[in-house]
Amino acid sequence: MSSEEILVDSSSAAATAKADFNYLAGLALAGEFLFAFPKWYLVLFSLLTQFKNRVERFAIGLPRGFAKTTFIKILCLWYILFSHKTFILVVSASEKKATSILSDLEDMLSSPNIRRLFGHWDSALEENNNTTKVFYFRGRTIVLWAAGAGTSVRGINRKNQRPDVILMDDIQDKEDAKNKEMADDLLVWMLGTLMKARSPFGCIFIFVGNMYPQNSILEKLKNNSQWVSLIVGGILADGTSLWESLRPVEELLEEYQSDTEMGHPEVFISEVLNSTDIALASGIDISKIPTLPSYFKEILDEDQNAGEASFILIDPSGAKKKSDDCTINHFEVLDGKPIFDELVSGVFTPTETIKLTIDLAIRRNTRLICVEDVAYQSTLLHHFEQYCEREGITGFFFQPVSPRGQAKNNRIKRGVVKIIAGEIYLHPKVRSIVVSQYIGWNPLKTTNVDDVIDPIGYVEEVLQVYPDLAGRQILEFRASETKASHSEDLPLPW
Repeated sequence: MSSEEILVDSSSAAATAKADFNYLAGLALAGEFLFAFPKWYLVLFSLLTQFKNRVERFAIGLPRGFAKTTFIKILCLWYILFSHKTFILVVSASEKKATSILSDLEDMLSSPNIRRLFGHWDSALEENNNTTKVFYFRGRTIVLWAAGAGTSVRGINRKNQRPDVILMDDIQDKEDAKNKEMADDLLVWMLGTLMKARSPFGCIFIFVGNMYPQNSILEKLKNNSQWVSLIVGGILADGTSLWESLRPVEELLEEYQSDTEMGHPEVFISEVLNSTDIALASGIDISKIPTLPSYFKEILDEDQNAGEASFILIDPSGAKKKSDDCTINHFEVLDGKPIFDELVSGVFTPTETIKLTIDLAIRRNTRLICVEDVAYQSTLLHHFEQYCEREGITGFFFQPVSPRGQAKNNRIKRGVVKIIAGEIYLHPKVRSIVVSQYIGWNPLKTTNVDDVIDPIGYVEEVLQVYPDLAGRQILEFRASETKASHSEDLPLPW
């Protein structure tokens, strides 16, 4: 925005500010207003300024980082300048946050453009402190009041007025939402104390917040027939950004990838996509996947081969560039709990798969190597044995695991149930990859990318059928045997 002054007719400018939300924002935030609000915000503004009913309730979900609070401040400015509303009660998670909104609103009212067009809001000031501002402006007495969630607002009254605008801006913190008792207490306070403090002549309730994986008040309001819910994510259904100039879609996708690789894609899905359906089509609530207990991690950090047993599960693939990845999943067993703690994946030839698996098994002192016993994949076991015999490597057991007539998607579901129940753990080194595949997995399709999560469904079978073979022992091999003496690919049929 340019700081150059432009002369306009004051009445025309005031009329434009009333009708054009972006114009009003530019007047109030001259020099700070860099990106025009996109269409969705303008539709929202129109809905919040029509006042069709005496009592209105709006539940608004806007993603983090998309100027949610700035929008609300400008909306309050509009109410002061152009509506019949007289008492605006602003409530946030803390009183400090609520008073910050009032302070910024005061700055907008005091901006040169607003003063020139509408006069000095503080020329007939009765009270002005951090939490309360009372002044005569635009033909009526206006009360602005700030309060923290859970505080006493019962019977709130000023100048014989009660709130006719109750704005709830992020009254539920993410941390508080994790605690069901705290979330329930906040909801009861909101319904029984805050909302009952409204003016008897009518009120507009505006709840603005984010979805959370647990105990989300916004989600409850979304499903309430008496509330109009307007909830949008940062990435729209067509793959574009809600506000491209402010948050480009490429930037959002990078943020999602980062959160996923850190093992917590649910943070992005709930707070940026505004969804509590954490695993989307999969039906899996990944927020319930437990983290690896710290004592297990400490043991493995000190000695990665500290378990009483270990085994490898392989999901083979073809050697073509478009083939799914071959995955070599290593599991360490501590106190009877299998821990998926290492992954080797890529498009490998059969010989590369065998070499990589043997190298991993030797390094991790793991004797048992299992491959799914279906179609041509089962022949890989035979070639493992041939390779080790040729290279003089002994001490390994190559065994099949069988789907036993169970469909792959049912097996994957069985695996994640075990993970959520804490019967199988994920090491931080592989957690983000596993969670990412669970998010994208659709149990109604057979074309999923599931090469990492499919073998997890066989863990229970391995421990039941081959407990003795999985037990940890010292492997017998010569130091020179870790390198193959033949480099040509074995003639496998896939």
